[in-house]
Amino acid sequence: MDIDELKKQWKSMELRIDQLEKDNKRLLSCISNDKVWGVRKKLQTRYFALIVLCVVSPVWILLMNEMYYIDTEVLIIYTFFFVVMAVVNSYIYNLIGKVDCSSMTIKEALMAITKVEETRRRGQLLGWILAVPLVIILFRVFSEMGHPEVLYGASVGLVIGGIYGYIFDRQTLQLIKELRKTLADALAEEDI
Repeated sequence: MDIDELKKQWKSMELRIDQLEKDNKRLLSCISNDKVWGVRKKLQTRYFALIVLCVVSPVWILLMNEMYYIDTEVLIIYTFFFVVMAVVNSYIYNLIGKVDCSSMTIKEALMAITKVEETRRRGQLLGWILAVPLVIILFRVFSEMGHPEVLYGASVGLVIGGIYGYIFDRQTLQLIKELRKTLADALAEEDI
């Protein structure tokens, strides 16, 4: 074996190694993209459920209004709260839908996730600002109805709803963190 033949074999091995590295990066990118897509779909499903809840909730108060008379102002405040929250959740749902690794760079996707997180926090703050007075008004109305079972049911519903809401929020936050970590890992692999 002469030296020229060894050089040719060495170069062909370098070319194959380069090709394998490119294939490996492309494969890692596809895996990351699939994982991002799966987490994104889970988040969208959660926000879609919130949108449906916000749209259906005013119907519940109207059904209650048939059994127990509730002031028109309370109905308007209650409906306003859920309409605002439906709009906020729809906006977040659309922001999540725009996170697309096939059309965005990983940095752009990370920035989009940051925007989702910021919008989510602002939406939660707005929700709390609107919910606290609404709950106070509803409990005042329920206590004035003269039916203690309504007040007891509302109290139990508030506790159970608060616990469920806390768990739901933690799980949603965990999905956002998972999405961010997947994108950050993909960015780190891209920089290598």
